Amino acid sequence: MKQTLHIIALIIMGAAFLQGCAKEIEAEISPVETPEQVIGGKTYKMSVVAGKDEIGTRALSLIDRTLNATWAVGEKVSVYKVDGEGSMEMESTEPVFTLTAQESGATTTLSGELPSTYTPTAGSKLRLKFLSGNYDNQKGTLDYIAGNCDFAVADVTISEVGTDGLVTTTAANFVNQQAIVRFSLKKEDGTTPIEVTSLAVTVGGMTYNVTPDEAISDIFVAIPKASQKTVTLSAIGVDGPYTYEKTDISFDNGKYYIIGVKMKRVPLLGDIYYSDGTFSTTLETGKTPIGVIAYIGTDVYSENGVTLRDGITTLQSRGLVLCLNDAGRVPWRREGMTNVTDILHDALVDDTGDLKRSVNVSGYANTKFLAEKSIETVDYPAAYYAWNYTGLAAPSGTTGWFLPSIQQWVKILTALGGLSESGIVWQGWIDSPRNSLHNLEAAMAKAGAYNDLDPYNTALLSSSESTAGVATCIIVNTSGGNVGIQFSYTPKSYSWFVRPVLAF
Repeated sequence: MKQTLHIIALIIMGAAFLQGCAKEIEAEISPVETPEQVIGGKTYKMSVVAGKDEIGTRALSLIDRTLNATWAVGEKVSVYKVDGEGSMEMESTEPVFTLTAQESGATTTLSGELPSTYTPTAGSKLRLKFLSGNYDNQKGTLDYIAGNCDFAVADVTISEVGTDGLVTTTAANFVNQQAIVRFSLKKEDGTTPIEVTSLAVTVGGMTYNVTPDEAISDIFVAIPKASQKTVTLSAIGVDGPYTYEKTDISFDNGKYYIIGVKMKRVPLLGDIYYSDGTFSTTLETGKTPIGVIAYIGTDVYSENGVTLRDGITTLQSRGLVLCLNDAGRVPWRREGMTNVTDILHDALVDDTGDLKRSVNVSGYANTKFLAEKSIETVDYPAAYYAWNYTGLAAPSGTTGWFLPSIQQWVKILTALGGLSESGIVWQGWIDSPRNSLHNLEAAMAKAGAYNDLDPYNTALLSSSESTAGVATCIIVNTSGGNVGIQFSYTPKSYSWFVRPVLAF
């Protein structure tokens, strides 16, 4: 039997995400002398020439965009007995014997001794299997696929058992049971490769894990046939985690796909955030850092679902970024204004439950409301200066800078700051070493900036009000009997620090 394989496939992401092409291989039978086995006083011998429909078996080599395959001497093919037809078909749970490749190259002869427990009869169906269908824990190379999971199956029927002991069969035309996909992993710019140490490929709920022996950006993965499934890639790069997802994707058995994938970096707490909307664990040259990722989530605290300043775009948020700079030291409300409730929603009642509530917690909505009331005169300086802060330009596609609510300050101090949420109380002195503020400062220092969030006896404003006369804030006490921080309130006319955030 003869096998020749040349598969040329080019997959370019675009309107057509996946394509493949394959060249069908013919198979034939040619009797060859094999070692003899005496069964019931008669000598039987079997020989089959191996051919394949699609991608070749073993020794996969890539030349330009052509995937070639050859057999290697000594490779084993398991042979199973098959009884019945269609839904009544039954395959033996274990192979009844094996055949061995006699030559190396594009074609080979499979031959082997028949055991005494098996008597060949004309019309009997046999199933030949090369390797197995175990696709997990791959190594990401063609060599690994060739030696472990280039699973192929061929059905043959014994056509004649000769008086001379020669057993002939129909053609063994092997069909691969998986596609081979070459993922070329790149960052969102489409040009910078992502060197990854692991990749999980999930296709319609089934996950195939790949762990290369070294960090690589081009990864070969064997994937069983799938039709119109959602494909998710989760990678661990040398600079952090990445993800990608696309729906309605199909893989055909025996096809070779080349897929360029633009992966999104998954945000990590403490990542440096840049003016172009990207982020990284370590400072990248040539970029302008504007903040650090201080909270990760897709909930109301991260402003998920708000309408951006263009009045059209809905934000699908991933978290909050704490600005590297203050927007000034100003009062929450201009002195001399009438002492009334300024924000038309449920005010705080000054207890711990307010700090953990999930309604009316949008600092973006608070800041926008107050800043727009300050267009003619700066009646609400804290909100106005946060909303219009231009010292570090916020990228498009984000909320832009705003003054966080007191609940968002809680999330920032517990997430990036490491403050224990169980110990949070209203107007109670907590975190006496002020480690939560020091952790925020350390993250900003990694971005090349140092702005003291822990100055001598001061406060950090929020956009939440408590009553008509007071706004909420974080009081920082560095000396005296009550050293630590306190979630509390301040008269609206007092000047304190404005530290903006943005949601991205």
